[in-house]
Amino acid sequence: MGLFYFLYALKPGPLTLMAVAAAGSLAITSIGLLSLIVLVAVVAVVVRYNLLVIEKLAAGQREAPALTEALDGNGAVLLLKVVGMTLIAIFAGYKLVQSTGSLGVLAIYVAVLSFLTPASMIALAITHSLKAAINPLKLLEFTLVIGWPYWLLLIITNVISFAPTILMAVVSDKLPSWAIMPTTAATVTYFYIVSSAVMGYICLTRQQKLGVAALYEDDDNYLEENEFLCKRAQAEAQIFLREGDFTSARQALVEGLRRFPSDEILNERYYRLLLATKDKKALLELGPHLLEKFVQINRPHKAAELYIATEPTPAVRKSEVRHAIAQVLYHQHKYQLAAQLLNNLHKEAYPQLDAAYLLLAQVYIDGLGREDLAKKLLHFLRQKFPDSAFRSQINTLWNVLNSTADIH
Repeated sequence: MGLFYFLYALKPGPLTLMAVAAAGSLAITSIGLLSLIVLVAVVAVVVRYNLLVIEKLAAGQREAPALTEALDGNGAVLLLKVVGMTLIAIFAGYKLVQSTGSLGVLAIYVAVLSFLTPASMIALAITHSLKAAINPLKLLEFTLVIGWPYWLLLIITNVISFAPTILMAVVSDKLPSWAIMPTTAATVTYFYIVSSAVMGYICLTRQQKLGVAALYEDDDNYLEENEFLCKRAQAEAQIFLREGDFTSARQALVEGLRRFPSDEILNERYYRLLLATKDKKALLELGPHLLEKFVQINRPHKAAELYIATEPTPAVRKSEVRHAIAQVLYHQHKYQLAAQLLNNLHKEAYPQLDAAYLLLAQVYIDGLGREDLAKKLLHFLRQKFPDSAFRSQINTLWNVLNSTADIH
């Protein structure tokens, strides 16, 4: 999953931002009013975009936002809030040293500040609130909700923060003097986006507890909200699966399926989770029900794929599900499995028995070389279903088998 963050920062939106940062650095030619305006504008856009990355990823949007989404007028406001956070932190440290006169206390304060900085950025990105971003109790709550991945986040962001310095030390002497500033700006921006992607992705794993969904509720657009919640459930489960946290993945999938019982992706991931964990008891009990869902949503190929992947194969009882899966297996030349599903369907009150047994006859003829069994089936169909919609096909097969028998 680590590669995701670095590739994320190479999407069109981040690349455009890097180009803007590089171009902006070229425009800063001196310490003047124009250069200051350009610097503030570029920093504002970079800050806004990175907070947007955290916000979007935390909400389950895995595609990097376009740069235009960051040009919504909130860049300057959020930059001021970041500046405000910084000034408040400096002022609090100054007052602490002034009141205690201890450099040891200052060192502890700086360590705590470093620890809470990612939480502060996350809080600002999710809530857009300066108050939430500087509230120590709120930030501590964020770290507790995120749990152990927060420590991983600290390590990753600290390592990434040194990356531009190391990279520039390696390449600076190989670049012309005019290219050093734009290369530095683009490199810093790139790694800043990588860090933001890490923050947003980790937030996604704790999305519900952080209350991210509340930011996207829209009572006037219920269908869009449902789509968002479904995508969120899919993404959350996928993250847990990739991390190998099968317990949390299963819980996320069960919760998602309660709300969206017919969603193809959620059902497939749940089935594959049962396969991955080799939960034979659950596969025995739930496997047939999940396969039935795929048939109901017109995905018999997916049902057949999962049926084959299950060992031993599930005991599918519903005739229509057996028929639908067998039809796919027949076309895939898996004749033995198709025959197992179609056998003894006459014991059920299946309204499409004529179609199912015609298929079974074709399985016997095309794949298993059992013309004798096929002939018995066709005789049964000719007697029991004289008005079948498949009468012409039944008669054709019957005549072919009889003519073949005459030749022999």
